[in-house]
Amino acid sequence: MNDRQSSDRVLNDALRTIADEDARAGASAAVEAQVMAEFRSVAAARRRRVRARVALLAAAAALAIAAAIPLWRSQTSRREVTTAFMPLTYGGVPIVDGHVVRMEVPRASLASFGLAPAESVDGAASSTVLADVIIGDDGLARAVRFVRRVGPRDRQQSKEDRQR
Repeated sequence: MNDRQSSDRVLNDALRTIADEDARAGASAAVEAQVMAEFRSVAAARRRRVRARVALLAAAAALAIAAAIPLWRSQTSRREVTTAFMPLTYGGVPIVDGHVVRMEVPRASLASFGLAPAESVDGAASSTVLADVIIGDDGLARAVRFVRRVGPRDRQQSKEDRQR
């Protein structure tokens, strides 16, 4: 045997001895208990931080909802008053399929349907009014109805007028 093989054998034997000792050796019960206690402490602290974040996010969500409710109520309290759909002059052409399109039309178009312009009723200064137009699948406008948005003030005013 040469010197190199002898050195390798001695080294292998030493490493096996160390591995066997490490396999039998373990932490003492006191060290294991201390490590586990520290592990549980870190895990509990992490859970507390997560719970605090969840509570903070829940509080922020509750505040956002509380702030949004009045805005939502003010938006949903806006209503519309509409006329019935009125056929247009070439409306006798049969309609198979159609779409309702909301658009602004000149205020003067109210008079062509025998309606009083809204400025004579509510003092509006706009030169246009809202209209829902039924458009046939052939692209022709078939019927129209006029729309007026009524806010909470208008409804309150309307109630007062009825009570008088």
